[in-house]
Amino acid sequence: MIEPSILDEIWRHRLSRADLAASLRDCEPRNRPHGGHQMKLFNNPPSPYGRKVMVVAHEKGLVDRLELHAIDPWSDPPLLIATTPVGKVPALVTDDGLLITESTTISEYFDQVGSGPKLIGRDRFEVMARTALAQGLIDAAFGTVIERRRPAERQWPLWVERQRRAIDRTLARIIPAQGRFDLGDIALACGLGYLDFRLPEITWRDANRALAQWFEAASQRPSMLATKP
Repeated sequence: MIEPSILDEIWRHRLSRADLAASLRDCEPRNRPHGGHQMKLFNNPPSPYGRKVMVVAHEKGLVDRLELHAIDPWSDPPLLIATTPVGKVPALVTDDGLLITESTTISEYFDQVGSGPKLIGRDRFEVMARTALAQGLIDAAFGTVIERRRPAERQWPLWVERQRRAIDRTLARIIPAQGRFDLGDIALACGLGYLDFRLPEITWRDANRALAQWFEAASQRPSMLATKP
């Protein structure tokens, strides 16, 4: 599933790298790293998608190489629209001007250029399969939150209930990796954290005791503590 976009239409033109660099050159970021080549990350920290890429950045030792732009995507900020035609976060501009969107793709890029243990190892398809399953959990939770923000008369209760069932089924099936903290685990931890943050009425721990114990331990990692909304 494609991450929810904030735009109704996708721009049909693409910015050249030169145009993209020009649009960013004079913009002052809210957070500025120290030293090294800088990548520009446009992000909404409370978003589970945004948190996922930041957890990866911490795990891979890349935070000091990021020029962080905290963005409210719902306001269609000109800088975000000038940077990525789809107008959603997270969006990364690498130090050589390549635009990368979608949280899993950005995470994979960070895994390639960062240091430390690989988050997507030789068992790539197993890791990516668990990542996709956790991403489905995030999508269902995020979609529920967005639907509930609509006026009451325009909400679709049956759709919300369907997302709830998807959340319950995914939690019952997904299994974290043992002895490591890979991309699938990061996505899962961010999804569970988002449930606690935005949908606390979903008492998922009661029916998933082992998963709750795993999440309790995962939540104490420095990368998770540093990105907790």
